[in-house]
Amino acid sequence: MIRSFAQNLLKTTLSFAQTRLGFSFLAGWICGLFLLACIQRFQTLVGDGLAVATGVGLTVAMGIWLGFPARASSQPANSSEKTFRKQDQLRTYLMMALLAIWSFCFPLLLWQFNQILHLISLQQLSNPVFLTGLMILSAMALLLPVVFWSARLCWFSVKISLTQQTGAGRQLISPLARYLAGMTLALMMAACWLVPALGWNASLAIAAGIALFSCISPWLGDLAKQFLPGCVTWLKSATVQISQEPTTTVKVPRTQRNISNLLLISSYLVSLAIGVLTVVISRAVFQLFPDSLYLKITVWASLIAGVAAALAWIEARSCARVSQLASRLTVGAALVGAGTLALFPLLVNWMLYANAYIEFVSLLSLVRCGLLSVLFAPLGFCWGGWLRLSITRQATAATETPVYRLPVWQPFCLLAGLFCGSSLIGTLHVDLKLVSLLTTGALACLALLIWGVQFRIPRTRWQAISLGCAVVLLAVSLSGYDNYDSRRSTKLLFSTNTFTGLRYGLKPELLPYMDEGRCLSEVEGQHGTFTVWSYHENQLQIRRSGLPVGVTTTDAGLCPHTTGELMPFVIPAVLHDRPADVLFLGLGSGVSLNSSLDFPVQHITCLEHDPSLVQMYQQEIATRNSISAFDSERVRLIQSPVALAMAARTENKTGYDLIISNPVQSVVAQSQSEYTADFYRNVSRHLKEGGIFCQRFQHIDFGAQPLRVIARTFLTEFKQVMAIEIANGETLFLATNSEQGFVRQGLIDRIQAPQVRSTLAQVGWDWSVLLNLAAYSDESLQQMVADVPTSVNSAATGTFAFTLPYEMMRWGLKREEVKQMVSRDQRTERLINWMHEEQDDPIVLRRLSEVTAQNKLMVQYPDQFWKYRKPAKEQITDNPRSLIRQVAAEAANEDDFIHNEDKRRMLYFKALSDAMAKPSPSMELISRVSRFSSIYDPMITYFMHDEVAELYRKSKEAPPILEFAHRLHAINYGAGSDRSINSVVRAMELAATKPELFQESGQQWDHLNGLLQALKARWDNRSQAPPVTSKQALHDIELSISAIEQAFETMDEIHEIAGVTEREWSLRKKVLDRTLVRPLETYHERVLPHHYKQDKKNRQERKKLLDNLNLPQVPAL
Repeated sequence: MIRSFAQNLLKTTLSFAQTRLGFSFLAGWICGLFLLACIQRFQTLVGDGLAVATGVGLTVAMGIWLGFPARASSQPANSSEKTFRKQDQLRTYLMMALLAIWSFCFPLLLWQFNQILHLISLQQLSNPVFLTGLMILSAMALLLPVVFWSARLCWFSVKISLTQQTGAGRQLISPLARYLAGMTLALMMAACWLVPALGWNASLAIAAGIALFSCISPWLGDLAKQFLPGCVTWLKSATVQISQEPTTTVKVPRTQRNISNLLLISSYLVSLAIGVLTVVISRAVFQLFPDSLYLKITVWASLIAGVAAALAWIEARSCARVSQLASRLTVGAALVGAGTLALFPLLVNWMLYANAYIEFVSLLSLVRCGLLSVLFAPLGFCWGGWLRLSITRQATAATETPVYRLPVWQPFCLLAGLFCGSSLIGTLHVDLKLVSLLTTGALACLALLIWGVQFRIPRTRWQAISLGCAVVLLAVSLSGYDNYDSRRSTKLLFSTNTFTGLRYGLKPELLPYMDEGRCLSEVEGQHGTFTVWSYHENQLQIRRSGLPVGVTTTDAGLCPHTTGELMPFVIPAVLHDRPADVLFLGLGSGVSLNSSLDFPVQHITCLEHDPSLVQMYQQEIATRNSISAFDSERVRLIQSPVALAMAARTENKTGYDLIISNPVQSVVAQSQSEYTADFYRNVSRHLKEGGIFCQRFQHIDFGAQPLRVIARTFLTEFKQVMAIEIANGETLFLATNSEQGFVRQGLIDRIQAPQVRSTLAQVGWDWSVLLNLAAYSDESLQQMVADVPTSVNSAATGTFAFTLPYEMMRWGLKREEVKQMVSRDQRTERLINWMHEEQDDPIVLRRLSEVTAQNKLMVQYPDQFWKYRKPAKEQITDNPRSLIRQVAAEAANEDDFIHNEDKRRMLYFKALSDAMAKPSPSMELISRVSRFSSIYDPMITYFMHDEVAELYRKSKEAPPILEFAHRLHAINYGAGSDRSINSVVRAMELAATKPELFQESGQQWDHLNGLLQALKARWDNRSQAPPVTSKQALHDIELSISAIEQAFETMDEIHEIAGVTEREWSLRKKVLDRTLVRPLETYHERVLPHHYKQDKKNRQERKKLLDNLNLPQVPAL
């Protein structure tokens, strides 16, 4: 019984596969997998720039044009049917074998191609024309065979189906639709399951096995006759098992339906417009989530699925119906393009709730893929409908055999549309909304023209209603194109605070105003939309399609740089004994590039492929910094793809001392080429003998496994590897092939160099902090890799690129996973542990203890900055850093035995004492104190700014801008757990009452907005610990509320001048009222009864103490 059930189930399954899917579906699945493997691995090696995309797209269009005949008949002339079947059988076997062999040998072909790139100079690659031509020739050589064989295999399956069937139905269309459906399934399976789980090698092995099985199925069919007689037809496969009964040729009239010239021209125009709309919709939808590799594959899979559905379902015979159908398809394409922008706010809200509440990775991935399918499948359906209408049948005069004219030129039009859309938006910086409006408007006019030629009044009520609804929807969608707002999606969908606020009940309209960020500018780049955001007025954050690119500071004296931006240059520059030639792979925010000018580096080269980022740096960052690194004679900018530049010939004969890689977020598809073993191997060619390569890896959203993959790949390609944790969720991987290693002679002296100390002071660090950063040696990294089986990331594997998005979406204790990995077996070390001579040096140990003392003072004594004076003086008297000099006693001077550091501290306290002795200190006395900030001292520098601010406040002749500047420094350079309130309140009072401090009202607005956010952060820190006294708590609350009210009044007056609308200010005020003012008022109500109770208790204790005193009796006067 069980055996019979199994046989029936298998028979039913195979029968369904034969009748409903057929060999065309299987061929599409195999070809789709092989095509994706070759294209993805090619782009992983050379990158994903516009030139590469042009080469790949042109190769695909050319392969389709060569693989499909422009005109084809169902049967060849002068050839018997049996001979025809045998020829197709051999060709099918050959195509499958060639596809499998080429795909498995593709890594070797890529290696050979990489060797050829070594012969090309970097100067040639910086030429856009040469680069585009090179990528076209490369793609033709490597990818054209795969595309051509896939197209030929598709056509063979179509011809076989034509010989099997009789009648004049949809014989040509149905197999083609099945082939495209199989290709769609292959793309989705590879992106979502096969490659993430198995990698490319195992996935291709499965496809090759299925191809081999389909080739040997005729011989297997003979063996299976006695076991499964009903399933022999499928086992022999549709390629070879054709019915022995002769097919009857259908008499087709000599003049059949032929497409008109108007529709023929319109098909080309619609293909062009759909290519443009594909670019527009892709850029819009990738504002909702990162443009990961699997999502880009989903876009193309959805388009192909739409084409397959249109080929399978659309049929029109009369000319009138053809025109009506063509106009409907054109209107449908316009509706998809216009509706995407019109519904953009709704899409943002949907993705916000999905990101905040969906905790399962598979479900969230399904939501994102479903959204892409909903948008791109209808677009593909419209294009597929036009392709279906372009396939016409004619009968030859001699044989009366139907001849099909295939739309082999439409893919070129689609490619032209893709290129035009990318160039207009990404290169020429034409507004995306304008491109969408013009394209959809042109499609609407074209639809009206096609409908007007064959004008027919709707015959039924439903046709009239459908036509009216389509016109209304199109008009509404065109009028709502302005709903597209990339700034809103950036604020909502790429911030953890918004998800937290939504889960805690904050309304969606308030979420964009949870922080003080204000968008300053927006420009379209090659791979996304760049936006610049202002924080604290002095900090600029660059984002690309929502993802952070870099953070910079316009004035390091007021706001610190981030360690993640500075350390990728500072650390290797200190480790190398004498760097002369430095290469930056990626501009980022330009912080490292600007800092390199302060070091004795002779030649600096910066590789940045996206001209939009360079333009943004010049216009937004350099103008505010009043300096551009590209103005220096030592700096040279080369605009070339990074991966290709590293594969090219070395620019100078000797190479570079330092190569610093700062790629964009690793989750996006464009950065995958910079994390492979092939890339690291190419980089090592450009290093000098003692050169160091470092790469910044941001893993705040990842667990431990991505770190292991990067470490394993580094260990494979370099002799010595080290990793240093430079920020929360950021690790700097360093590698070298030199026998000197990383700890080289004179390291302690280089760390204390003036340029290093001044650069580290811009992040609030002392030079000794570098010695105390968490570091992982080569041995520790090997132990981490050995914990879990980890494969090397290369262009041939593909697992890393497909698994990173799922790792990013995964909910879990990712920090704990990383912490557990690095804490096992004492893997975490310090740089000073590898400096055997300096690790026990008392001077170094004292400096490290002073840094620790500084952090404790900042946290333990809020609003009591003067507490540093006692420990700082004790360091001078009890633990001096004395000089040991052999001098004669009679010639010795007392100052000769005092170290410069101790002497500087003594002079500082002397100047401070002189200034504090005056009720209104002069500018000269205060300047004597403030000049000590030129050299960073962990026991003085940070606290000195509060001292100087108070002195300026007391001074009658000092302008308030000086006090305000020192207040901002003390606020912005404070620790993340700082609980000080007074400096923030005083700075808010100055910003609210002194508009002359600012050149523009926008600056005043940004300062007040940032100070309000800083005050909120300080009170959040205070909520973690009980107040010292209830009296002090009430005083700080009342002081804060008073400053907030004053700031609100000023912001009410200047918000329109600052460019902030009434609605934006109203929403921001609601957020501050809910998150800052109300909690303070509630806290005040809770503390006040406690204060009265404590005050009453103190009065009773004082009265009891007086009653217990035995005072002598004094006679009354």
